[in-house]
Amino acid sequence: MAEKRGWMLFGRFWLFFSIFVGLVALVIGLLSYFGKEKAEVTAQVLACDELTTYHPELEAKFTYAGEEVMHLWKLKVNFVNSGDKTIVGEGNQANILGEGLNFVFPDGTRVLRVEEETDTFECSIVQTNSNEFQIQFSQWRSGEYMIGSFYVASEQPLTVDPCPAVPSRDIIDGDTIVENLTEKGPEERMSLIDRLPTGMSMFGKIMGLVILAIFAIVGVIFVGTGWKPALRLRKWKARNLGSFIKYLDQVEPPLSDEDKQGFKKQPYRLPEELWANFEGEKVPVKRPSFDSIPEVIYFTFAVLIIASGSVIAILALIAA
Repeated sequence: MAEKRGWMLFGRFWLFFSIFVGLVALVIGLLSYFGKEKAEVTAQVLACDELTTYHPELEAKFTYAGEEVMHLWKLKVNFVNSGDKTIVGEGNQANILGEGLNFVFPDGTRVLRVEEETDTFECSIVQTNSNEFQIQFSQWRSGEYMIGSFYVASEQPLTVDPCPAVPSRDIIDGDTIVENLTEKGPEERMSLIDRLPTGMSMFGKIMGLVILAIFAIVGVIFVGTGWKPALRLRKWKARNLGSFIKYLDQVEPPLSDEDKQGFKKQPYRLPEELWANFEGEKVPVKRPSFDSIPEVIYFTFAVLIIASGSVIAILALIAA
């Protein structure tokens, strides 16, 4: 009896554990998959070179397009939609606050010339002030970019590169970022697992995919094989449960009230030798996965959650 009672408790534990795992997998999957959706533009400074050079013992004079300049810099900047959303710049569905995305060079500098070199979408660079400019566009999809060159002058020598900055938050629920790639390599947004060494990261992803797949497959098989015995047990109870309960009162040696209640809920647990005098149909199942149809329904729901969460989490891992 103790062994069978332990098996029953294990079955209940497995049911609630599966529901818990399913909910966790679904939440993590949704957060991983949909949490990546964000609007973001990154201005990557690819090159920043001072074209005017000086020597303490030499006096030099530089002009650009007929205009005298003391210090002249040339910057090459790649503007890329580094997010996962399309940014709309015009119309009722626009998700920017103004006519474009604003950038500003440091105080004491001025932009002498702007050249648009390469682009993968329709856009334009509009100078809005002596040291300010704006990128205007109608639609900017994820991954699309535009490379521009800027000739920036200053009267005083600069201690740092005159990289553009972001003066305002122009993207609704999004960000504009400036990265100076001349000082450091591009830092991709990485998950915790991607920060591990390549071999460990790949192994972790593969193991994660395998575990999620096993959970989903085992759950589907468990539910698929559990429905038929549960239906047969329900049908047997509809026909024989009344006479079976009366029979439990006649079993010799007499059963305890606790055992009677247990056998009433799970008649298949009644030992084989005690079925000898039962006049009705013997219970047709042995150790079914579920004792009732509601349990099957609950577990089916849990498996659907596990499967859904696993699929979403797998997609998120693959896309990462």
